[in-house]
Amino acid sequence: MPWQLALSLSIVTGTVTALVQRHYSQLSRVSPTIPPAVSYVCGVMPVGLVAGFFIFPHHIVWSWWLVLLLVLTGVSMAISNWLGFLVAGKLQVAPMQTINRLSIVSVILLGWVILGEGLSTAQFFGISLLFAAAMLAIWTPLHLRTPAAHRIPGTYRVLAIISSVLLGVGLVSEKAILGHMDIGGGFLVGWTVQSTVMVILALKAVSSHGLQQFKRRELKWSVFMGLANGLTGVFYVYAIVHADNISLVTGLGSIAFPATLLGAYVFLHEREKQPLMWASLALSLSGIIIMAL
Repeated sequence: MPWQLALSLSIVTGTVTALVQRHYSQLSRVSPTIPPAVSYVCGVMPVGLVAGFFIFPHHIVWSWWLVLLLVLTGVSMAISNWLGFLVAGKLQVAPMQTINRLSIVSVILLGWVILGEGLSTAQFFGISLLFAAAMLAIWTPLHLRTPAAHRIPGTYRVLAIISSVLLGVGLVSEKAILGHMDIGGGFLVGWTVQSTVMVILALKAVSSHGLQQFKRRELKWSVFMGLANGLTGVFYVYAIVHADNISLVTGLGSIAFPATLLGAYVFLHEREKQPLMWASLALSLSGIIIMAL
């Protein structure tokens, strides 16, 4: 499968994940550490185990450096997912996804400096258009009639920033891990570590009888969110391994931003100003075409 197709599929499933997370986080009545942990154990891990055992090779070369990378990835991804779910219930999709662009900045900078994966002039220009599309889309909530609808509480804005930066750190660390193992090993070992940290974060809430409020509906949405997230991860990791440039792949993934805004408009009825949304989509498409050329 071409990495471009894998990236396209990851954008589709990633958009679904973001919309499900937004909807579910508003419905959830349990500690915000529990749904991400359940989604990892019941959704992400099963996808990773199937992909690692039956689809991709999984040879691993163990070292202390690999163990440190696994711990770094597990902690950063787990905290990022926890904070991301917490903030998703408080912020509309537009400001949330705009702040999440910081994860792309982190990935590009760290990928360039640490992994030595630079960008050509055309690729840099294309990604700049994608960022411009993201910044244009942020104007949409500012045109809502109700002023309170677009004000971002300071605490949640900071948490969203932390979540986005940690996601970038986790993604780059995950790419570094794949230098020590086959792609299947990353799913088997890396995602197991992430799931373990997620469960550890949720232990306090579980011990305080938090599971008593975790009803069948919560389980359904957690599994759905986890499966979508797991598929996104499989396609994304496949793309960065075969393209061998995490900065390029993550930059191209910016197309998910206006797509998510459109999905929020249609399915979640978050009525941002439609002309700006379509302009953002057009800019994103232009960036994709330039990078493809």
